[in-house]
Amino acid sequence: MAVKENIFSRAELLMLDQAWHLAGSLVADDFRLNFDDFRSWPVDVKPFAELAPEEKAPGVFAQLLRYLRPGPVVVGGRPDYYRICLYDPTILAAVRQEPGLELAPLLTYVLTHEFVHVARFTRFLEIFDLDDQARATEEEIVHRDTFRLLRPVSLPGLPLVLDLYKTHRLPVD
Repeated sequence: MAVKENIFSRAELLMLDQAWHLAGSLVADDFRLNFDDFRSWPVDVKPFAELAPEEKAPGVFAQLLRYLRPGPVVVGGRPDYYRICLYDPTILAAVRQEPGLELAPLLTYVLTHEFVHVARFTRFLEIFDLDDQARATEEEIVHRDTFRLLRPVSLPGLPLVLDLYKTHRLPVD
């Protein structure tokens, strides 16, 4: 079992919920997604304590997995959905180690980044299964889109997060 300070507290889960709302709204508006409410997206977000052992990967803030829905698919429905697996221990360690880094803006960046991936896959701008070179290009595109979406947002601590990720926004050929 994880040590208590290595998983999100109740207060930190509330920050996660707020970041989820902001990130989801930004991405839904930008990609003009046709969902009545971004809560109906084909995606769920799970903190570390709720992940199955096979969904845990060390050393990353988050991982996006794709699952097929069990049983028949409703007409007009999606056969797949995405899970954003958050790694609380890695995220919390980064906040403790990086001077000035705050949890709320970091969660906002991480969730916006993952929601951009989901939007790109949902809109068929990219496929989920990519080779290493295509995955690296996809990451650069997603970091660039994440920066574009978050740059105008007024959130304390967000400029530091955007600055920390500036090397991930390389030009894509």
